[in-house]
Amino acid sequence: MKGDLETITSLAKRRGFVFPSAEIYGGFAAAYDYGPLGVEMKRNIRERWWRSMVQERDDVVGLEA
Repeated sequence: MKGDLETITSLAKRRGFVFPSAEIYGGFAAAYDYGPLGVEMKRNIRERWWRSMVQERDDVVGLEA
């Protein structure tokens, strides 16, 4: 399992989805900033989740606080 996470993290860094957080300033080892592709992926996931969990259900009302 740990090898899988390292493989996915390495691929995401190589493809520009994430970058080590504040790398040039000695940021935290486990923190990442989203690159341009990562921002789009995060936005798409959030929008699809909201649509399936809130907008498509009659028994749920959306609330952002």
